[in-house]
Amino acid sequence: MTFIGIDVGTQSVRASLIDNLGHELVTSTKPLTVYNSKKDHFEQSCDEIWEGVCSTVHFILKDVNHENIRGIGFDATCSMVITDIVGEPLSVSQDGLGDRTCLMWMDHRAEAETCIINSSKSPVLKYVGGCFSPEQQPPKLLWVKNNLPQVWSKAKNFFDLPDWLTYKAAGSTVRSLCSVTCKWGYVAHRGGWDKEFLKEIGLDDLSDFKKIGTDILSPGTPIPGGLSEKASQELGLLPHTPVGVSMIDAHAGTLAMLSYSPDPFGSLCVISGTSTCIMGLNVSEKLIEGIWGPYESVVLPNTWLFEGGQTSAGSALDHILKSHPSYSPEMEFSFLNSKIGDLSDGDLALHKQTAHLHIQPDMHGNRSPLALAWFRGMACGLGLSSDFENLLLTYLAALQGLALGIRFVLERLKEHEITFDRMIICGGLAANSLYLQILSTVTKLPVIRPKFVNMMCMGSGLLAKSAAENKPLSDILGFDGESDISTVTDAFYPVENLVDFYDAKYKVYHKMTFDQIEYKKYMSLHSQ
Repeated sequence: MTFIGIDVGTQSVRASLIDNLGHELVTSTKPLTVYNSKKDHFEQSCDEIWEGVCSTVHFILKDVNHENIRGIGFDATCSMVITDIVGEPLSVSQDGLGDRTCLMWMDHRAEAETCIINSSKSPVLKYVGGCFSPEQQPPKLLWVKNNLPQVWSKAKNFFDLPDWLTYKAAGSTVRSLCSVTCKWGYVAHRGGWDKEFLKEIGLDDLSDFKKIGTDILSPGTPIPGGLSEKASQELGLLPHTPVGVSMIDAHAGTLAMLSYSPDPFGSLCVISGTSTCIMGLNVSEKLIEGIWGPYESVVLPNTWLFEGGQTSAGSALDHILKSHPSYSPEMEFSFLNSKIGDLSDGDLALHKQTAHLHIQPDMHGNRSPLALAWFRGMACGLGLSSDFENLLLTYLAALQGLALGIRFVLERLKEHEITFDRMIICGGLAANSLYLQILSTVTKLPVIRPKFVNMMCMGSGLLAKSAAENKPLSDILGFDGESDISTVTDAFYPVENLVDFYDAKYKVYHKMTFDQIEYKKYMSLHSQ
């Protein structure tokens, strides 16, 4: 009995074949193109995405009896796809480029529309931390209406990318409770879509909800009819293979990481790749300024999810490294980490080399806890050196800055009496052991890294299993509080002798952050 999990991330499509016990049997990856033709405009091609899905599935099935595939599940970034009356994706390019049909999550073109929406007094805003981000869909919808009127008039459906994938697979316009709640302003326990909110922000032509979804189901629910005839031919699977209602990629990763936890509420789940998503479950509704949510039943039934994050994480680190004169592409984390060790006499001295070099790496805005899309990265302690040693110290300071940013979110949660016993992490940065050691010490939490690499694929595989067995996700995971996960994880613990050092670094990080807000106020008065 096997399942297929599909993960469409920012940089690639990945498919994994997963057995009934959650073991990955085979995986395949295909890169995706990211178009960035204008400032803050980021687009992809839906055709390239679906071709990537098909090719990776064909690869993992080449030595498999297709009749043994019990189900398929999808997760993806919270990007937007607009389709016309015949189901074809429409261009979201301001230049009309036909292959740019996916408006990416990281696209910030809708900052003006975000400000308009955030001036609303609607209670919907309470469930996104007090304000929407240009990464979420209401600002993007308003931007399309204002700037691409021909696309707007042709639009039949507006999909989150995970829901577009199940539309391609099953021919169904079902929307995932995960996507519409976390990114579209749907609040289930307040009646779902808010017609007055849509009218207030200038989206009254969506107030019958037909184009944004009227059939909304929980993640993992089997989509009626399963895999369509057309998609079964494209994917090489049997028609009517169960298809689970989708999830956003970070939420699928959270679902998978919770399977490594003795309980669903004591673990903070961190998905750290291009961006960082910081996820936790709570037993009750709790509104926190600057933290998205709380979202009801979007990962597990009868729980409340809150979500923090860093818009730029791996992308900020890449930018910092590639901008340095001494960097070359073959310098991987393991190489840089070993060379940092050569600069110092012992582990304690290693970390303290950046006592007077500080980086605040929010280069594409602060998602949380400040929710400031205009925020930009900062550095303090720069000199004239551009040699290899300076590269290493800059890299170390950037890792520390990313970890301090996660602590910034945790401190906001702590103010509301939300704490954790452990952190579970996955994503590209989770492969960096130096970063995880810093993160554990900065946050004063054990950091657990599952040895299963493709956590998002595992999560979408769990969606497939939920659909095939027609069971809720909480039953699929089965928290017993007794599982020994030490054989399938690596663990990192705080270095007690470095706690004071990182407490001091955090004070600097915190002051730098709020100083920039003051600088913005000063200069705004004199730049009109």
